[in-house]
Amino acid sequence: MTSGDGGVHNIGDQGLIAGRDMGASMTSGDGGVHNAGDHVTYHGPVAGRDMVFGGGPAAAPGPRSHAAAAGCADVGILTILDEEIRAVIGELRRMSGYHERRLPHGPLARTARTAGHDGRPVRIAAVQTLTRGTESAAEAYRGLVAEFDPSTVLLVGVAGGVGDTVEVGDVVLSDEVISYDARREGADGVHRRGQAQAVAAGLGHRLNDFFAATPAVRQSPGDRSFRMHRGPIGSGNAVVTDAASEIRRWLRTFHEKVLAVETEAAGVARSFHENVQRDSGPRGWLTVRGISDTADSDKGHDHHAVAARHAAEVTTLLVPFLRFDRS
Repeated sequence: MTSGDGGVHNIGDQGLIAGRDMGASMTSGDGGVHNAGDHVTYHGPVAGRDMVFGGGPAAAPGPRSHAAAAGCADVGILTILDEEIRAVIGELRRMSGYHERRLPHGPLARTARTAGHDGRPVRIAAVQTLTRGTESAAEAYRGLVAEFDPSTVLLVGVAGGVGDTVEVGDVVLSDEVISYDARREGADGVHRRGQAQAVAAGLGHRLNDFFAATPAVRQSPGDRSFRMHRGPIGSGNAVVTDAASEIRRWLRTFHEKVLAVETEAAGVARSFHENVQRDSGPRGWLTVRGISDTADSDKGHDHHAVAARHAAEVTTLLVPFLRFDRS
């Protein structure tokens, strides 16, 4: 693939690469390049794997709200469930300058500050989505970015574990999101057309720094120890509650190391991808998910609170690594 600056990027079989300033042309393994508006869709050599790359001229920065101009955030946090926002609020209240205010478009924003590793403050703004699902998450992402212009957006909450090494209470930091919703249904069955999006390279380096400096096994106050994992997750609007689910089987064929499934990250990843060329847009997104169940017939709400709390605790540890200098 040729980038906008003339560089050549080699693409593996993991799907869509979420980098900034990606170029507008790519030749597939079978020689096929498919254009759709300002994007190039590559129908890869492995069935069911589509990769989408932003192309065309860079979009002009969108208008920023008065609130964004007056008080930007370095890190934006999105949550979905009540247990998730409560856990995040608990962490923010232990930081400096905790404040709440109602945003013009509806949600209540919680803001606070903590120290980065260079000693400078990292400003945080957290909001809760209106409801579950990829569309609500995408809308909340756009509102958060318009209001606070964060360098990084974190989706923090719970998920179902599907990886062999993942246990209830563990936390997954996702460096790749695999969307499983797109599909074709025919007489011969369901054919999924998944898309994978990896985190931007700059954010991947910060994740490397975090895992190098932070022990993988954590002891939460009052709880048993839990482990942090890094890897891909599956995301879509279908809730998975069956160990033999067709979605789980497909995810394993797409990427054998998928660790968890949830219902919002694909919307956030897509919104970031669609706005990646905005000069003032975020540098990237990350998903921090506490494992509340194993996405099977035992799925329930019993472990939501502890999983959400672990995810919020890991987020507090991660945030100091996410301060980027603004140009």
